[in-house]
Order: sequence, then C-alpha cells, then structure tokens
Amino acid sequence: MASNLKYWYLHDHKLFRNLNFAEINALCILKRFKKSKRNEILDLPFSEKERIYFLKKGTIKLIKIEENGEETVVDVLKKGDLFGDLNFEKNEDSNEYFKVLSEEAILCTFFRESLEEIMLKKPNFALKYIKFIGFRYKKVQNNYRNLLFKDAKTRLLMLLDMLMEEKEQTILPNYLTQKDFAQLTCTSRQTVVRLFKELEEENILRYTQKEIEILDMEKIKSLVL
Repeated sequence: MASNLKYWYLHDHKLFRNLNFAEINALCILKRFKKSKRNEILDLPFSEKERIYFLKKGTIKLIKIEENGEETVVDVLKKGDLFGDLNFEKNEDSNEYFKVLSEEAILCTFFRESLEEIMLKKPNFALKYIKFIGFRYKKVQNNYRNLLFKDAKTRLLMLLDMLMEEKEQTILPNYLTQKDFAQLTCTSRQTVVRLFKELEEENILRYTQKEIEILDMEKIKSLVL
C-alpha cells in the first residue's frame, strides 16, 4: 500500500455486528447515497471533523492520479468495508477519488468522535474494536507483502478470492476492466488476458465481460495458500 495515500481503509469490517440498531442509527449522519451508475464518481462531503465511511452495499474502487496524469486503481472496496479521509484540510485538487462499480452504492458515514462516545459507554466493544483494527491492519500489510513473492497467476486468484463477498458465492459480477485487474495485481493487461484463458482451460472459472463464474472454489483456495 502506498504510504502517501489520502484514504485509509479496512476490508470486511465487522464493527457494526457488535452494536444494536439504535446505536448504529445514532452513529449514522448520512444513511445512503443516490442510486449510482457504473463509473460515477462519489462526491464525499467535506467536514472539519474526521469522517468514517461504512460501505453497506455495492462495490467501489479507489483511483489515484499519477504525476503523468495516468489513473491507477489502488484498491477495490466492497460491502462491509470501512474507510476514512486522512486529510483534515479541504483539497479541491485531490489526486484520489472513488468510482462506483456496482449499480448502487449505499454508505453510512459518521464522525469519529461519535464512535469514541459509544466506545466509552461500552468498554467491551471498545476492546474488540481495537483488537480487530490491529488484526485487520496486520492482515492487509501481510497481503501486500505476500504479493511481492507470489507469481502473477497466484496474485490474480488472491484478488478474485478477496472480491467474493460470500464464501459460497460462485458468480462474481465483473465490475473491473482487464486494465483494472492488471493494476491491482501489478502485471500487464496482456498477462491478465492470458491468465484468464489459462484458468478457463483448467476449468477453474469462466470469464466474460459481465461476470466471472467460479467453477472450482477448492482449487482456488489451494492455489492461494
């Protein structure tokens, strides 16, 4: 993960499973965004207070604009992921932004201080939250470190495994372009095309522009270990 990113994020955050409905409602100051079309840029509201965003539904991607003007996909966030803004100053010329990949993205956003108030009232929740944060950051760091020592095929399979919202899911909506897959796995578009053909020949998956059907989940699990 690049050290100069504006946003921080944690995948598959299970924070709200430890809160009741009233506590979640008290946290959320924005219940949902409008129904978004694919590739629509999310207009995240600016505030002097630090905001945290929880992706309740949909899939979005974080894009960074490089110095040469090229857009690079940094990561893909899906249902259950948590992210926030590290920059306390409003910057109209930010080089990072989010695009909606799915038909609709629903987010809950709240101020960090509101979360801290609930943590003060529920010490057990606070302890679980702190432990979970530490565990997830360590796992994310390990995933990026592992990418350096994995071949291109394994990196692609690891990405597909991460994108599946449910373990029993067999059909994955194909929101990403071949260029996106290449950037997220640190390889070339030509390599991605070759690898998908190879995986189809091995009867591991079926790839189309609209969806990716997983034919052999156990095989994927064995290859990404």
